[in-house]
Amino acid sequence: MEKELREIKSNVTHASPSLSTRNWSTSQHGSDHSPAEPLPIISVPQSVTDNIYAVPDNGSYFAASEFEMQRIGHLELSPVAIADILNCYFTSCHHLFPILPDPSVFVLNYQRCSRLLFWVLIAIASKSMAKYNQLHLQLEPHVRTLATSIEQATDHPLGTVQALLLLCWWPFPFKALRDDPSWMYAGSVVHIALRSGLHRPYHFSDFVYGDRLDATGVLTFGKAWIGCFIVNQIIASELGLPCTVPLDSTILSVVRGTSEVAFPTVLVQQLRIAYQSFNICNTLGNNDMSASGLLAGNTDMIKVFERGIQEVETQIGAQMSTYTEMALLRVKLQLYSFAFTTDTQHIRIDSRASGYLSKAGRDATRVITVASHYAPSHELLQPWPATARSSIVYAVHVLLRLLAYPEHLDQDTAKNYIGQAWMLLRSRSELENDSWARLCDIISYLSRTDSTGGPPVMAAVQARMSANIVVQSIWQARGRFSDDVLRQRPKDYTAAEARRDLTQFGLDLLVGTDFLDSAQFDAISNSILNPDEGGLEA
Repeated sequence: MEKELREIKSNVTHASPSLSTRNWSTSQHGSDHSPAEPLPIISVPQSVTDNIYAVPDNGSYFAASEFEMQRIGHLELSPVAIADILNCYFTSCHHLFPILPDPSVFVLNYQRCSRLLFWVLIAIASKSMAKYNQLHLQLEPHVRTLATSIEQATDHPLGTVQALLLLCWWPFPFKALRDDPSWMYAGSVVHIALRSGLHRPYHFSDFVYGDRLDATGVLTFGKAWIGCFIVNQIIASELGLPCTVPLDSTILSVVRGTSEVAFPTVLVQQLRIAYQSFNICNTLGNNDMSASGLLAGNTDMIKVFERGIQEVETQIGAQMSTYTEMALLRVKLQLYSFAFTTDTQHIRIDSRASGYLSKAGRDATRVITVASHYAPSHELLQPWPATARSSIVYAVHVLLRLLAYPEHLDQDTAKNYIGQAWMLLRSRSELENDSWARLCDIISYLSRTDSTGGPPVMAAVQARMSANIVVQSIWQARGRFSDDVLRQRPKDYTAAEARRDLTQFGLDLLVGTDFLDSAQFDAISNSILNPDEGGLEA
């Protein structure tokens, strides 16, 4: 790592400004393929005038002459394709989660770029490019293998941390939740970062003998460490688990606005939002005096945290992007979710806590409104970042829960927004029975059954922090499976049900009724295809 950083600093200081004639070696990427076997070459057609994803001239950071052919497994990528895809990443993706150096610095250090990081960037950006989108799934097994490489973490600790964070921010599609490696990646980056001193950039020589970081190094380390906290908290709160990143001076100085380092604005915003989520989840859902972790009598604390969120909202102000707004709304929903888990069992929620349910309905519908306006049909290939994905999923679970509280949100209104969310999530499904399809099945089942009716009581799930209501919905939706499958208690209920159907009915399977079969499709489609511009101000 010491050698890697010294070479980076040397390049930044002494590199020639002329980059167009640079020839890059591919030795650091190696070869996983026999030279005797033919390799498919993926390159750009001569004309790209009809490519809607082509990067405009003022966004072209890299030229093909700066790269050489790269290969992994049976895939080979031409210099032109590499330049095109990396241009797409730094134009369309980088600003959403800017943990990497600026393109001008990145290209100087391309030769020493972590092999994992290189292919992660290619996989992420290629998904939104019509000419290369097949690469996304083709690269998945190779990237997953590299992601578990001890050699990568040892030789390129910083690049490995950056790559794994990006894989969490834009994950590959998966089926059952247990197949998603994001939590494992989020934990690995913390250990790698701590061992490498990313959390103590001003004391780098305490981790690497005889070396110190300049201002660029401090910024790079700080961005990666902040990214560790943001990603870890997002995934931890999705799963209903405590964040595993320790709070320290680097994180707190940025949150409080006292840091001497000028971090990217969007990263600071995401950190402040994640910090609010961290405090809410740990205080209200991870109390050390409670067996479940739930804080008894939490109504007063909800009010305190509500003011904290309002302060963050004021700080961000006019600089708030669509994804940032969705992330902030999700934290509000996490806070209000604890109103569903009152400490009084088997009675309706008390009047003080019930006031937050109306706010939960307001903010959940707002998330889906924003997402619907932001997802026109021609952008369906654009990958959602973690903030958007988690916000929409959480919002629809809140609305499903609110079906049991018609006094706080009209049921027709709730089902209309649930239908919009269903359409958004279904449009993201790439594989049979992937996570998006499974979520849509859960929504369909819970929306057309009476299982959410009756007197609302405290959720049976209590130990999953702000994810209590999500896990409760998932457990409840197990009712859609046959008794045979439920008795088996398989690791993957959906797959077991599919095997049962195949055995019982053969290939002539019945397709389950979707949510939209019983919903007012015209009203839902009109709200998405012909949005009312005034809706965003609601």
